[in-house]
Formats: sequence, C-alpha cells, structure tokens
Amino acid sequence: NPGSIRPPQMFGQVRPPHLMGGPINPDISIPQHAPPKPDVNSQNPMMMDPSMMMPMMMPQMAMAMAQMAMQSEKKTWTEHTSPDGRTYYYNNDTKESSWTKPEELMSKKEKLLAKCPWKEHKHAETGKIYFYNSETKESTWTEPEELTKVKEEADKVEETPIPPAPVVEPVKEPEEEVEEEVVYETKEDAKAAFKQLLNDKGVGSTATWEQALKLICRDKRYNALPKLNEKKQCFNAYKIQKGKDEKEEERRAAKEAKEALYDYLISHPHMNSNLLYRKAQDLFETHKEWNIVPERDRKDVFEDAMFFVVKKEKKEEVELRTKQKEEFGVLLENMKEVTYKTAWIETQEILATYKPFRNNILFENMDKEDMLIVFMEHIRTLELDYEEEKQKKLAKERRNHRINRDNFIVLLTELHERKKLDSTSLWADLYSTISKDHRYSAMLGQPGSTPLDLFKFFLEDLKSTMHEDKKKIRDVLKSANFEVESNTSYERFHSILSNDDRTKAIDKGNIKLHFLNLLEKAEAREKEAQRAEERRQRRREAAFKSMLEDADPPLTSGSKWSDVKSQFEGDSAFSSIEKDSERSKLFKEFLKTIEPESNSDDYSSERHKKKRKKEKKTKRSKRSPSDDRSGSSDDEAPQRKKKHRRHDSGSDVDVTPVKKKDKKSSGINAEWPLRPGSYERFHSILSNDDRTKAIDKGNIKLHFLNLLEKAEAREKEAQRAEERRQRRREAAFKSMLEDADPPLTSGSKWSDVKSQFEGDSAFSSIEKDSERSKLFKEFLKTIEPESNSDDYSSERHKKKRKKEKKTK
Repeated sequence: NPGSIRPPQMFGQVRPPHLMGGPINPDISIPQHAPPKPDVNSQNPMMMDPSMMMPMMMPQMAMAMAQMAMQSEKKTWTEHTSPDGRTYYYNNDTKESSWTKPEELMSKKEKLLAKCPWKEHKHAETGKIYFYNSETKESTWTEPEELTKVKEEADKVEETPIPPAPVVEPVKEPEEEVEEEVVYETKEDAKAAFKQLLNDKGVGSTATWEQALKLICRDKRYNALPKLNEKKQCFNAYKIQKGKDEKEEERRAAKEAKEALYDYLISHPHMNSNLLYRKAQDLFETHKEWNIVPERDRKDVFEDAMFFVVKKEKKEEVELRTKQKEEFGVLLENMKEVTYKTAWIETQEILATYKPFRNNILFENMDKEDMLIVFMEHIRTLELDYEEEKQKKLAKERRNHRINRDNFIVLLTELHERKKLDSTSLWADLYSTISKDHRYSAMLGQPGSTPLDLFKFFLEDLKSTMHEDKKKIRDVLKSANFEVESNTSYERFHSILSNDDRTKAIDKGNIKLHFLNLLEKAEAREKEAQRAEERRQRRREAAFKSMLEDADPPLTSGSKWSDVKSQFEGDSAFSSIEKDSERSKLFKEFLKTIEPESNSDDYSSERHKKKRKKEKKTKRSKRSPSDDRSGSSDDEAPQRKKKHRRHDSGSDVDVTPVKKKDKKSSGINAEWPLRPGSYERFHSILSNDDRTKAIDKGNIKLHFLNLLEKAEAREKEAQRAEERRQRRREAAFKSMLEDADPPLTSGSKWSDVKSQFEGDSAFSSIEKDSERSKLFKEFLKTIEPESNSDDYSSERHKKKRKKEKKTK
C-alpha cells in the first residue's frame, strides 16, 4: 500500500542497505553518512512548516510512492544512490546489497558487455583509462579488439524503450489547482529536460544534491524522471559534464588570454631580442593583456614571444644583407673601371670617390666581408667571360687551321687527278709546283700538321688501296694470260693494264709499285731456279762418284776411263751426266781420291768413313729449308729416290733422280689453306691421285712444310698490314679530336661530344665504340691545363711528329 510506505527522508529517498537493516556484502565498502537535517532558518519555501507543505507535496509524494510500490512488487533488485553519489543495488528478497549491477536490471547492450572478460577501469592516481581481463589477469592501456567488437555488436542492438511508469492520479481537492504534468516520449528526452533544468537554474559542478534540490524542486521539469535514483544519477552525470565544460571553458579562456598576450608582445614596439623578463614586468605591469595571464604561464608566453622576435630580427638581418649584396653587385657591374685584373685594394680606392656608392644609405652599415665576397664573385664572373671569349678566339683559329689543311688536301687531290702525283711521288719533285699555290702559303706558320706531313699522309692513303689494286691487276694479267719476267719492260706491262677498264681507277704509282714487285719476284724465281739446277748438278755428280766408288771390281789409281766406261753404261747415274767429257772429268777427280794399293786396307776404312760422312751431309741437306724452297720453286726438278743394295762391305744408298709431279697437274687447289696439323689432309688428297704414287713420301712432306711456311708468312704479312692500317685509322681519329670545334678539354666526356664527330670519316673508320672511347681517353691524357696551352701545343705536335716517324 503506497500510503503505508514512509521514505527515509522527506522527499522519498531510499536508504542504503546499511540503513535499512539488510545484510551488507563484506566486499563492498559503503560510506556512512548521517541523514541531512532540515535547516529551520532557511528561506527556501520547501523548508516551511510541515502543516503548510503537506497540501502542496501530497500529490507528488503519492505519485512517487505509488510508482515505487508498483516497481517493488515487480522487481527483486532495485537501484539506489548512496549519500556520496555512488549507485548501488538492493535485493528485496535476500536483503543483499551490491555495487555491481545485477543481470536482471541490465539492458541487452549491458548484458553483451558483461559477457566479455575485458572490463574498462580508471586509474586511481592518474585518472587514465585502462582495460583488465578478469580471466587471463592481463591489463593494457589500449582497447582490445575483442572488447571493440563487442561494443560494435552492442551498438547495433536496439534497446527496448522502458515503458513509462503508470500515472497515479492524485487525490484532488476542490480548493487546489494541480498543474498538468508533462509526459516525455523517451527516457533520453526526460533526462535531457532534467539536465536542462539544472543548467537553467545555474547549478554548478560543485553543488550538492540538497543545494540543487532547493533550486529545481518547484519546476515542473523536476518530475521528468519519476524515480529519485534516476534524478540523482542524471544529476551526477550533469555534474561530471558540467565540470568538464567548466574546465574546458577555463582552459579555452586561459588559451585565449595567452594568445592575446603573445600577439600583444610580438607587435609591441619595445620588444627586442635584448629585453629581459624582469624589465618586461616593469614595462607591461599596467597592461590588461599582461595581468590577465597567471604568473606561471606569463613567463612561458614571454619566452615564446622572445623566440619569435629573435627569429624575426635574424630574418630581417638576412634580408637586409641579401639586399645589400644584390645592390653592391649591380653597382660593381656598372663600374667600367673594374676589370678581371683589378685588385680589391684598387676597388676600395675607386669606391671612395664613386658618388653612387657614397650617396646610397644602404651601404653605410654593410659588412666589409660581404663586400669582399660580392667583389670576388664579380671578378670570377669577369674571368669566366674573358676565358670564354679567349676560347672562342682559339676555336676560330683552330677552325681556320683545319680549313687550311682541308684546302691543302684538296690541292693534293687535284694534282693526283691531273696525274702529277701518285703513291711513288717525292716531295722534292713536286715542291716547285705546290709552293706556288696560295693554299700551301696559308699552311705555313700554323701549328699542327705541316704540308709535308699532309703530303706523306696522302701518299699513305694512296698506298692503303694497294691490296685491292693488286687483286685487280692480277685478274687483268690472268685474263690477258700475261706473266711478268725478269726482262719485261714497264711500258709493255702498262699497255696491257691500260686496255682494261678495271684498272682505270688504280693509282699510277700503285701500278708501278706492283710492277716492281712482280719484277722482283720474277728475278728471284730465276735465281732460285739457277740455284736449284746447281744443286741438281751436284747431286748428279755425287751419284756418279758414288757409282764409281761402288764399282765391282773396285777402281784403282791406275784405272782408265776408256777401259771401265762400259762397266757403268747401264747405270742411271751414268746416264744422268749427259756429256762424256764431264764423266771423264769426274772420273779423274775420283782417281785423285784413291791412294796407292799398298795401303789399300787403311785406305778402304778411311774411304768408308768419308762415305758415311758424306751420306750424313746429304741427309742434312735434304732437311734444310733452302733445299725445300728450291724443290718447291721448280716443279720439274728431279728428286732422288733411295735404293738399298747389299754389299759385302755394308749397306750403301743409291739415290736415283725421279721426276716430281706438279701439284697443279695432280688436281690440288693452290689456294687450299695450310695449317699446322693438317698434313694428313694434304697427304690424303695426294694419295687419291695415281700420278703421285711414285713420289717419295719424304719429298711430299718436305713440300708440305714449304707450303705451310709460305702460308704462315702470308698470314703474318696480312696481320702486319692490318696493324699498319689500324695505326693510320687511330692517328686520323686523334687528329679529328684535336681539330674539334669547340676544342676538347681534360674534363670532356665521350658521351657528350660523340655526336659532334659522327659524320666524319675518321669516326666511321673505327667500327667499335669501345675502341673510340679508349682512343678518346688516350687523347685526353695528352691535354694539359689551359694556362700552358700554347707551350703544350708545340710540345704535343713535336711528340706527334716523332711518333709518326717512329711508326713509318
């Protein structure tokens, strides 16, 4: 029965568990507070005589008590607030009180959060929020992902709005008018209205519930929340938020005050980098902006402002110095008296009397060191301009020198076209013609290659085509079936070549050189044939004497040629000597070597010693290179073939001449490449032909070695010719680099200047770019600093000429 419930206080406040006689949880500490006593002397109308208050308060009290009775009948757990503002919960059945909210009173959102082991707590000393896991006993300052996910799920759950408490109509008395009660749609609206009431009445963050109650109890919004504990909860939340707002307002006001003082200080004309804080206190103590900031923050603001002022002064100083340098640089540019040779002391004397400098206020306080720096930069610029102009002049001179060299080469080309100059021409023969031309005179006195050098280079270029010209000349002579002999005249040779169109473009000197070469070869062939014939004759004579030595019965010193002639007529050595007078002469020479018969035994052994010595000498002569060459030069020279016959005195060798087969007649290609280790190939080709079966195997091998030696000699000569051509190409490439416009320096790079030379023939003559880069680096090593360029140029040309002479 609501009428039978008496609240512990006048306004229906529910007492904590310890005041209601219920069991107290030993783990929960509830502060003991005495119930407040009403102030009799207070002017608050709510503290009047109870007889006067009862008619006013009866409807509200009856309504509150009715609601409490209804809720107590439905719920076992009820929510209450202790005197210190903390919320606790009381069980009406078990008489147990607890600080933890029971599950019966929890919303869906709170139930989801209660299932999570992670709980949010506030640090007692620092007030910082931390999180604690009741299962794993872990704590962390950052919010765990598990708790975050649970909160997100809880936010998605729509809480079922609490139905408004049933309104108990108060007993109306006919003489009193009751205000119409406002009903709010949601609980949040009711809380918002209650908080707005507290804010409108000016309830501060430090006010107690009793103080606030005196201010808000007569307003109709006081009943927005039906329960007293809800009102107190909302009041406590309001106090916390109000305290935060007041602190934020204080912080904002303090911040604005500090910003105002900072702006005031940095804009004050008396602020400078030398002002001290104690002097600033005396200077600004009467100013509002200074006094509004507390003493503990005022010094920090002053230091920040001083930092800005110092930085500002430094920036202004840098800007002033920069402006002074720029103006002084412009002033030096306008002074024609200052050149790249002018010294600083001379410039100071000029400035002392220079009106634009003396009349400019900007230069009065300018630092002398800054003046010197600007002066040095100006002098460096003038030096660069002078060097650039000098380099342009030198480049122009080099270009003129190169044009003169090109014109002189054109002169030599014209003489070559007029058949006055060829590869065999001499400078002394053409000097009288060349010296009369102005292109020769223009070359005199200039550095670099001289007219004589260019003349020699031109002849070298003509001779460089000698190899190709030889091929053409050989083809023409072969088609004409003409061979140069030792007695062939040049007129005959030239007439044969002039009838063919293939030799019209060949240089006249190259034709003459090739003729002399062929003539020299023809004479060499004749001499070699003569020496081969002499060697064959010596071999025939040796075979004849060997035949006489092997006579049976042996000859004596008293023998006569007419008596023993018939004894040798069937022998090949006899028939090899055609004239009988020569045979008789050889017979007489042989008899001179025979001693008297009394010493026949000693002489026989001595004769056999000489015979063996002679045989060894004959074998060595077969292996000698001269015999090999002689055998290869004469295709029809007879060779000796070994025959072994047994004698009583030992084994003697009888060499009979055998005609050697010509390699052309045997079908062997004369241009077949001979290399070391290819003798098997050579022999296999010869063995396939029946004409070479009668040739001695040793002679075949000797002839192979001879051909192999000639092939190696040709390869070496071709290699030396290629080296000479490469040296000429490299010399032309370096000459091209030397004549570069603009001229190259020691700091030039090949990748930067490469495009400058791509159209030149000397560039294209070097095929690989790596070789060009290598030659470019070698050329840069010969370049010395430009200060000694004149002396170095002459020295470089001397070295170049010396190197060219050495190469030739």
